[in-house]
Amino acid sequence: MIGMRQYRKRIELVLMVFIGLAWGILLSELMRRNRWHGAFKNNQGINGEATSRLFPSIGRSSSYGPYPPPNLSPLTTPFIITEDSVQLAARLLNEPRVLCLVLTSPKAHKSRAVHIQRTWGTRCHKLIFLSTKEDKELGAVALNVREGYSNLWGKTRASLEYVYKHHFKDYDWFLKADDETYVVMENLRAFLYAYSPKSPVYFGNKLHQNVTQSKISSGGKYVLSKAALHKFMKYAFDNSSICSNLNIGFEDIELGRCMQSVGVVAGDSQDEQGLSRFIPFSPLHWHQDHRNYTTSNDSNDCCSDSAISFRSGNAKEFYVLDYIIYNLKSFGINKGQEYTSPKKSYMDALGTRHSSQTEEMVPSKMKSNKSQLQAKVNG
Repeated sequence: MIGMRQYRKRIELVLMVFIGLAWGILLSELMRRNRWHGAFKNNQGINGEATSRLFPSIGRSSSYGPYPPPNLSPLTTPFIITEDSVQLAARLLNEPRVLCLVLTSPKAHKSRAVHIQRTWGTRCHKLIFLSTKEDKELGAVALNVREGYSNLWGKTRASLEYVYKHHFKDYDWFLKADDETYVVMENLRAFLYAYSPKSPVYFGNKLHQNVTQSKISSGGKYVLSKAALHKFMKYAFDNSSICSNLNIGFEDIELGRCMQSVGVVAGDSQDEQGLSRFIPFSPLHWHQDHRNYTTSNDSNDCCSDSAISFRSGNAKEFYVLDYIIYNLKSFGINKGQEYTSPKKSYMDALGTRHSSQTEEMVPSKMKSNKSQLQAKVNG
């Protein structure tokens, strides 16, 4: 009997020790979490203030994962950035990954294309020149098309086909430009960072044709998401009933028709002041050549503070722009830029979502097989 009591006391003692250890571990964990939470809030106060100044309405939340939650529009809903400006700038050097495809011609290899290779092209994750003649020094790829403005649509189709076949898997966005284009790649990546490459959307100098249809002007260049390029190549490229397979044609009109037919949205890249980020002229000649030009906000302002691209017939101006943007310092002036969330696309302005509106965007002549197209597009 006495032995049983002693044995029971030993068991109770061991249980008390285990219970004490469990409580100690639990309290220690709670205290550690409280200290982490307090430090996190203080850090958020500092970094959040810096980030809000640089990106007032763009953000990326870690709780959202890599893309916005399902109940938010992936086309227009920005992420919540919790990084400070230095961390974000470092991140944007590597993501999103942008391939730059530049259309050029043999006679412009040394007069224009080479200057892109030496300036803004160095900041692309991948730079490819598409021409009608191979140039190993430049790295130009020869396309089997004829040169000339009248064949520009055919050359554009061939260039997108080449990139899709050889580089599609390695990049998130595909910038299409010509050899008269200058691009601020840091601004492009900062703008695209708010969007998912899985969204079928493309951006450029958007022109509104009517309430339900828009197109991107080829003069300001444009950038396609991974999903947009995929839909164009898989569902539109070989379907001449919705996408012209002729070499002739206006690039912006033909591309807009093809993209709209397969549910790719022409996104709005204007800033919050209504100024375009894809500029179809050079800011160095703004007051000389474009005094009568008015922007969509009915002002005479030249360009957005977060402009992405310019157009110049004199490629040597690229070095001037490089110097002004990356090297020139003005004493006492903070050159930090403010980026804002892109405006909603026209589909969101209509109160719709791209994923449920493919059928409405199919031309009437395709009503007979629209169910088949719908299955392909949503696939």
